[in-house]
Amino acid sequence: MSRIDAAAKVAGAIRYAQDIQRPGQCYAALVRSPWPHARIIDLDAAAARALPGVLAVFTAEDLPDRRYGVHVRDVPLLAREEVRFVGERVAMVVAETRQAAEAAVERVAVHYEPLPAVTTLDEALAPGAVVVDPEPWRYPGALASPQDGPNRQWHAETIVGDLAQGWQQTVWRVRATYTAQALHQGYLEPHAYVAEVDADGRYHLWMPTKAPYALRQELGRLLEVDPDRIEIHPVALGGDFGGKGTPMDAPLCLSAAARLGRPIKLVLRFAEELTATNPRHDAVITVDVGCDGEGRLTAVELVARFNGGAYAGLKPMGTFQAALSVGDAYRLDAVHLVAERIYTHTVPRGNVRTPGAPQLYFAWESALDELAKTAGFSPVEFRRRNLRRSGDDRWGTRATEWRGVQTLDAALAAYQPQPAPAGWLSGTGIALYHRPTHAAPMTVRARRQGDRVTVSLPFPETGTGSHTVAQKAFAQALGRDPETVTIEQAPTSALAPSPGIGGSRATAGLMAAAAALAAQWQKTPTSDTVTVAVTPTDEPVTSFCVEVAQVWVDPETGAVRVPELVVAVDVANVVNPEAHRIQIEGGAVMGFGAALQEDLALADGRPQATNLAEYKLPTAADVPAPKVVLLTGGRGVGPANVKAVGELSNVPTAAAIANAIADATGVRIRDLPLTAERVYRALLPRVDSAGL
Repeated sequence: MSRIDAAAKVAGAIRYAQDIQRPGQCYAALVRSPWPHARIIDLDAAAARALPGVLAVFTAEDLPDRRYGVHVRDVPLLAREEVRFVGERVAMVVAETRQAAEAAVERVAVHYEPLPAVTTLDEALAPGAVVVDPEPWRYPGALASPQDGPNRQWHAETIVGDLAQGWQQTVWRVRATYTAQALHQGYLEPHAYVAEVDADGRYHLWMPTKAPYALRQELGRLLEVDPDRIEIHPVALGGDFGGKGTPMDAPLCLSAAARLGRPIKLVLRFAEELTATNPRHDAVITVDVGCDGEGRLTAVELVARFNGGAYAGLKPMGTFQAALSVGDAYRLDAVHLVAERIYTHTVPRGNVRTPGAPQLYFAWESALDELAKTAGFSPVEFRRRNLRRSGDDRWGTRATEWRGVQTLDAALAAYQPQPAPAGWLSGTGIALYHRPTHAAPMTVRARRQGDRVTVSLPFPETGTGSHTVAQKAFAQALGRDPETVTIEQAPTSALAPSPGIGGSRATAGLMAAAAALAAQWQKTPTSDTVTVAVTPTDEPVTSFCVEVAQVWVDPETGAVRVPELVVAVDVANVVNPEAHRIQIEGGAVMGFGAALQEDLALADGRPQATNLAEYKLPTAADVPAPKVVLLTGGRGVGPANVKAVGELSNVPTAAAIANAIADATGVRIRDLPLTAERVYRALLPRVDSAGL
């Protein structure tokens, strides 16, 4: 079944936010801080205002002193008195054309007094460190407390079982620290906004967002207007991957449009995307893990610290759930997990596909390989001995269906390593990840028009094929040909609030909504319009993904190639095989990019990769074609018996490749990305000793 939006996208008929044109529309550009931390001494916009076509220059003094955020509301509209990261908004210029606005930005003179900054986790946590925010607990939604200590955005701890007893049983033990880099989500459509306040005082916004109702609610609070007076209009999303679920610059655009009395369009340049939006958290993770003489895990203590940047408000979730459950795929009953988000004077971090999990599982699955080698077991046998089975006790609950071993076996059965080029080293690595399946609550509306039915959904097509899945689901439920069913995103005035799309929840929620809609229409067969709201009940269903990677390593240069990548996924019913496979393959490619190439490369708080020539997104020439294996027959959720798939295959890739490099070379690299330079430096002692 082809994607229902494919033809329109190929033909250029899809409307993105950048395509919106409103009567009287003008254009905005932003003045941004060049400093990670500085006091604003003076701002002189006279020269900018004097340029032809310039309509206004807004500073913090021109707008309300209010803060916003998705969970923690600590983000200012514009920097007030001080700047906290390179790229922070200091002023907004509005002009008749984009070119005039950008030219005027260069004429805004800002006098800064640079201040000491903490730009790394070590600096932020050092005794006597500069404090980014003196009272982070004062904001609505804050998760920090005075007891957490300075520079904490969030602190959480999980303790399960008897650690002292676990360590007493330990024969072999590994303690190591791993780092993961900050990276961009990699969507190709930059953030873009068209903001308007009409003659009746209603607010209108066109922007790429996967959570329009949550956005409307937060905008209403910030602007002090009834959210029903704010309309979020549907536009296409040019990619999301977790990055388009926050307000970003929308509050500023609407506030400025209200002051100016004209529609304002702001489209970020890609340099702004890479330096000033909401990238993935870089992380430092220490794993201390042990096993007994039989290779059975005995205890783990893990401390994960994530760089949250200068503000906490650009994260849809207040916590990283992955940090509080890492390791529970294994028979491991003595666990101590600590996770923290830390304030630094760097760009505020946000969500990227499977928030927190790629960083954590790079560390965890790498540490397991190190422990297996230390204890004298193969990585495969070590995991097979320790993976939980169906019916096992799982930290106080019963694991109903737990197919980690079966998924591991399916991956290994499909693995076919290739002969390495002459002089290159070859190695194999494995890693796994698991996550629960959730279903999204949602309200949908269907209306009959002749022989066609139009179904309105509360969220956009984010590029995953969710609207195509919806078309098939509602067609089957209603007993119709899919060609007679049209799927559309509704404006926010049309449906009841919904949490939006994300967290691999769409398909399960859509299936439940389709079944409820069909049942309701059977009760009222003469109705032309039917609206249903569903709140699916979560069931304890877990999906596994196991990846096996082969690498070739050139010992003379450190270059790494991945000729074979097997991705085995534990699935239940597959609703749309094509979209399902694309999600798995796309996730593995994202994991490949994070493993080997992508890096914002922050130095002194400044991202060094400021364009797509320097920020190395993987291309078709870089990656192998992932070999997808489906372990079918699993227990899913809802009427369609489905399992989550969208946030599985991107997680274990980095660990699988790192483990393969260690297998090939005999050296362990604990820092992402696994670049040729890092591999070469790690190999230097070995190369020197071999006389090469």
